[in-house]
Amino acid sequence: MSGDEPTSLRSVLDRPGLRLRLLTGHTRLDEPVARVFVTDLLDPRRYLAGGELVLTGLMWRRSPADSAAFVAACASAGAAAIGAGAAAFGCVPQDLVVACQRHGVALFEVPVEVSFREISDAVATSFWARRATGLATVLGRQRGLVAAMAGGARLGDLLSAVAADLDVRCWLVSPAGRLVCGTEPLGQALAERFATTFVGSSRVPAEVRVEDVCYSLHAVPGRPEHRLASWTLACTGLSAQAVPPDVTAELVGLASLERVQVDEAARVERRLADQIQAALAGDAADLPSRLRAGGLEPRSAFLAVAARLTGLRTPVDLAVTVLADLVSTTGLVAATGLTGPDGTADTALAVLRLGGPGAGTCDARVDEVVTRLRRAVETLRPGIGPGRLAVGISNVAAGSAALTGAVQEARHALAVAAGPTAVSRASEIATHALLVAGVPTATRSAFHDRVLGPIIEYDRRHRADLVHTLDVFLASGGSWSQCARHLHLHVNTLRYRIKRIEDLTGRNLGRFDDRVDLYLALRIHRPG
Repeated sequence: MSGDEPTSLRSVLDRPGLRLRLLTGHTRLDEPVARVFVTDLLDPRRYLAGGELVLTGLMWRRSPADSAAFVAACASAGAAAIGAGAAAFGCVPQDLVVACQRHGVALFEVPVEVSFREISDAVATSFWARRATGLATVLGRQRGLVAAMAGGARLGDLLSAVAADLDVRCWLVSPAGRLVCGTEPLGQALAERFATTFVGSSRVPAEVRVEDVCYSLHAVPGRPEHRLASWTLACTGLSAQAVPPDVTAELVGLASLERVQVDEAARVERRLADQIQAALAGDAADLPSRLRAGGLEPRSAFLAVAARLTGLRTPVDLAVTVLADLVSTTGLVAATGLTGPDGTADTALAVLRLGGPGAGTCDARVDEVVTRLRRAVETLRPGIGPGRLAVGISNVAAGSAALTGAVQEARHALAVAAGPTAVSRASEIATHALLVAGVPTATRSAFHDRVLGPIIEYDRRHRADLVHTLDVFLASGGSWSQCARHLHLHVNTLRYRIKRIEDLTGRNLGRFDDRVDLYLALRIHRPG
């Protein structure tokens, strides 16, 4: 295919390794494809301009009528074809095939093991990399590249040609020190230095000097608008000379287009991650299909990672963006953007796929993941300032059935993480909290109700304070005088309250076993 010929549906389906299967539309194989668009909206017309290869995970489908509505919307907008993921239903529903036949839209099936990003990257790379020079010649470098990126090209495919034309070397680095793309390889230590300098600088542009080479650092803002969510553009002249402001402005503009595409993809992936979180908190039977939709094989070995960002004036979803950046440094497939069970904006969760089934061979890889996360957190430290970033990491979960317990382990590891920036592993914690984390939620809730239910109900009816009294008494090690001082009570009043607690619960606070039961019941928080 020459550089001037459009990419056809046939060439997409023939891509080696993608294993795409055409279900209907054999007469539309020569249909030109303008770009790849991923959506799970029932009506995506407002985002389509014609000629799109529309990829969907079918999360919008609730009934056969939804298939008819979705295909009608795509057809009216001039979509070239529809690619449907098989993960949600195990196969492409027949009603979707019928709807595509009725509207004359080509339809192909995307296998469970193939992610939409693989398709998008494969098509965009070949489609635009061959045209970068031609576009720059016909339309002018900037205009052509902007058009290319708006059509689906990735900056990594075009940056080397652009930088050579501008006589610069440049790299894009995330706040955690991950190399996004660049004109040439970049050592990890230098990438982290760029990131650390950028997030800790009081103003940008900033500078880094290494072996007589001066690199200027510029902000490429993303969503949300915060330094910890912005990429760093580091650039220097080919002969180590300063880069003119108009050149850096052009590079920042092109990098911003790339950032918009990445943020939009992250928004779609976050919706899939939210579906995983809903399954973890509710119907476990739905979890395997949700994991597949998020690109995670349910029989894999997993790690759960929880993060909390506090003490900063931050946008509501900054913790999720920061955690997504942190886990991206591991190079593992992950579903990131899971908010905590209490819905707080400063807490986020991620699920990482370590590898194939079983947990026995993952120990070395877990150590590597933890090392990378700790290094990434240290890179972010200058940007935390007066705030605090804590990360908790679970033990290995062998398959989806063990994932709920792993999430609880990560949350408990997060709770005990100490310091302004800290990473805590469940395997390093010797506490009852980790043991409790492995107990099913329903069992924990039942234990809580059975042990403390009578005094909770008594407090509600009589506006008493027995639960708090019990908590302080146990925290005081059973010392009557110390507990009475903390509660500002006479010891006789305290004795009356403890006697009432013993009568209601059937426990004797003079017995160690009964104290343990009451202590654990106090430490178990019911979901929601």
